[in-house]
Amino acid sequence: MERENTETKPRVDRDLFLSMYEAGERDFRDRVLDGVDLSGCVCEECDFSGSSLIGANLKGSNFHGSIFIKSDLSRSNLSRSNLSECDLSWARLAGADLTGTDMHRAKARATGFSDALMIRTKLNDADCLGAIMTGVNATAAQMESTNFECADLSGATLMNVNLCGANCSWANMTDSRLNWANLSWCQLEAADMENANLTGSCLQAANLSFANLDNVILTGADLYFANLAGTLLPKEMPTARVSSAKLTSQSYTRSQWPRELLRDWQRKGAIILDFESFSHDVQDFIREGDCNLRIYFMCPVEPKMRIALEILIFHLVHNLNTLRILSVFNTQEHGLVAFFSPNPSDIELFTSSLRNKSWHSDITGIEKEFMEYQATSHIESFDIVDVLDAMSNKIMQIQELIPVGKEDRTSQYQDKLTPGDKRIERKKQVAWSNISLPRVTR
Repeated sequence: MERENTETKPRVDRDLFLSMYEAGERDFRDRVLDGVDLSGCVCEECDFSGSSLIGANLKGSNFHGSIFIKSDLSRSNLSRSNLSECDLSWARLAGADLTGTDMHRAKARATGFSDALMIRTKLNDADCLGAIMTGVNATAAQMESTNFECADLSGATLMNVNLCGANCSWANMTDSRLNWANLSWCQLEAADMENANLTGSCLQAANLSFANLDNVILTGADLYFANLAGTLLPKEMPTARVSSAKLTSQSYTRSQWPRELLRDWQRKGAIILDFESFSHDVQDFIREGDCNLRIYFMCPVEPKMRIALEILIFHLVHNLNTLRILSVFNTQEHGLVAFFSPNPSDIELFTSSLRNKSWHSDITGIEKEFMEYQATSHIESFDIVDVLDAMSNKIMQIQELIPVGKEDRTSQYQDKLTPGDKRIERKKQVAWSNISLPRVTR
């Protein structure tokens, strides 16, 4: 956009503006208001098209329904102002302060927001088609159902932002920070998300088909029913970038993944929820040589219970890859958690800890580790010792997968509590006289 010569435009100061507005004037097109102080003013349904308001103080003002087409608001202070239902198309707001500004249902097509401060800005239902938002800080902004189609959000800070139902198709989101963002039902078709950070983000039912996810970070992301069909993924996804990412049979089916890709993500730390809902052939393929511990609970496994288990694992073995959760399955009355560890001694240490409640010997240490985890994950606080105690009392069964021989690659499920009532499911029995298992009390 070419900058117009402001010297040919009539200048307006605060007193003149207010007197004109009180007299019923609403047409302020092509005016110069650079540096003007209009803070706290009511300026509804005015036309500022083509006007220059560079560096203006518009803090807390009410511009509801006003027109700013091709206006220059660079470096202006619009914090906590009302720009709802305004037309800001092709306007310049580079470096502007829009903290807490209400812009819901605004039109900002091809508007330049580069490096603007947009913390807690409300952009719900806004039309930002082709907007330039490079480098903006929009932490905790509300952008529900906003249209960002073909917008440039590269390098933007969008942590904790609400983009539920937004349209980001074909948007440039490279190097953006979307940590803990709500992207559920978001349209991200063909979006360029290379190097984006989606740690802990909610991508439930999001459409990521044909998006560029090269070098993206999906640690802890919730991909329930997400569509990743045709996405550009690196040939070798680093373990740290998919660790604790949540996958379900719905996301697997909708994404049309080969089962090899699902197993690759699972082996690198992704958590498969409701594993029993997958077809038997997929279950057998994923389990082959991996799952070697199952714990049944007399209650559904809530998110805080899974977190408590992960903290206990880290407290005992200091590595969530050495002993890690593979899947969580819940019914109305029961819960099942599947684990994997290449080291049987780690399984013995973990199950023994659950049986003996060993965390009581180092309550300070486990609470410290939980506080560190909570600081990075932004989860709700709870008493981890009480949760672990309650879980230990709710254990119904502990099962292990025991290899029967080099020539037989299948594994056998063994019930530690009630050996007479085994749930082996198409597996051969193993003589209990040959197996030594620790006791588990109810």
